[in-house]
Amino acid sequence: MIEYIIIAILQGLFEWLPISSSGQVMIVSMNVFGLSAEQAFSLAIWLHLGTTFAVLIKFRKDFIKIIKAFIPNKFEVQNSDKNKRDWLIIATIGTAFTALPLYFLFKVLIEGFLPVQGDIITLIIAGLLIATGIILLKVKKDFGNKNLEEATEDEVYKDGFIAGLMQGISILPGISRSGITTSTILLEDYEQDNALKISFLMSVPVAFASIAVDALFGNGSIFGTLAPITIVVATLVSFIVGYLSMELLIRIAQKVEFGYFCLIYGVIAFVIIIPFMLISGA
Repeated sequence: MIEYIIIAILQGLFEWLPISSSGQVMIVSMNVFGLSAEQAFSLAIWLHLGTTFAVLIKFRKDFIKIIKAFIPNKFEVQNSDKNKRDWLIIATIGTAFTALPLYFLFKVLIEGFLPVQGDIITLIIAGLLIATGIILLKVKKDFGNKNLEEATEDEVYKDGFIAGLMQGISILPGISRSGITTSTILLEDYEQDNALKISFLMSVPVAFASIAVDALFGNGSIFGTLAPITIVVATLVSFIVGYLSMELLIRIAQKVEFGYFCLIYGVIAFVIIIPFMLISGA
């Protein structure tokens, strides 16, 4: 129980920083607590449940309006709420196009080809962190002045689908979901605060979908191995830590250049692990 609480605390903190909470959870789970790659991957997906509830509560007014936009005959629906509804729908569809194939590909990789190679999995995550760092450093933080509330229908569908496609790539541990989606939305010429808010809104439906897919199709899923009380406690811990730390860490993320952190982190992992693997092989 204690180790899962510690990992849940890390998820609650890392979720708001563009350093891939899934990657950090997998690295700690495998290298500190000795979980298998399959368990660590499943755990990294499942722990998003707590932080997703934190997003739901933080942006509850937006989600209430979005829900009302699904039944316009009963409620007065603003165009801005319709745009958010349509963006979430099309972005979720776009996410499925990339996330599902990559999920099953990564599962095949860690189960079939690298079942016990924790060091190699860590190097893959480190390489994806380096990719995240490059993306973060290449994208400006004040790219445009568009906002979702005033976007045209064509912009909502086109921009939302592209952002969804990119969000799906973040199913791979090491690719920061918030980093890659916010960067994509900024490149689509949206204003910074608007891009960050959209990124968090579109994370909710895919987080629930990812957990459902892992529970149904994931061999070695954490849902089949952990006691229900452990799942409940760890989810509650990630929710509480995530909700309490959200505003502070989002402000920090906007001020600190985490691209360099991802690059340095990834390079250090290669410098440490590759010589160790060579010595072990010898």
